Amino acid sequence: MSLLISNGAGVVKGVQGFVSIRPALERFAANCMFDPTTGCVIWTGGTTSGRGNSAKYGAFWYEGKRWASHRWAAVHIHKLPVEGVQVGHCCKPRPRTLCVEHVEPQTQLENLAEQHERRRVVQSAQERQFYLFVSLGLEQEPPQYEPLPGAVPFYRPPAWFTAARPDYVLPELSDVPF
Repeated sequence: MSLLISNGAGVVKGVQGFVSIRPALERFAANCMFDPTTGCVIWTGGTTSGRGNSAKYGAFWYEGKRWASHRWAAVHIHKLPVEGVQVGHCCKPRPRTLCVEHVEPQTQLENLAEQHERRRVVQSAQERQFYLFVSLGLEQEPPQYEPLPGAVPFYRPPAWFTAARPDYVLPELSDVPF
């Protein structure tokens, strides 16, 4: 017989430690926000810069193990084969380490080559200022990017996100800075 004590927040303490009674996808999505200007689903939960990384990456506990949030999303949401490879960020116009929507499996060589190529791309002063302000947490309009032909600059959340977050309300188009 195991002893379970509820804390009222959907987490119970059992003999083996803390066990969540909420589904993993629901817990994961509760730590995410959708950015309608880029289509990115941004991890807002815990972060880590461990394992030799200087950039912040999302951290998610699943079955007693800490996962990088983008890697967990690649395996459990997007069903990508990531065994033995890295999970790279492929957000446009610039990859974000906290995005869990735009991910793809890459070899280490592909990942490093992509990073090197991104560093070679020249950014305008406006773009550099924008990313500086974002890193400082200040409000700032995003830089003006040329949309792809036929693309709509306002994205809808992915199906997995709306299924796990039925309480999510899509902001009105007038509330989104362009």
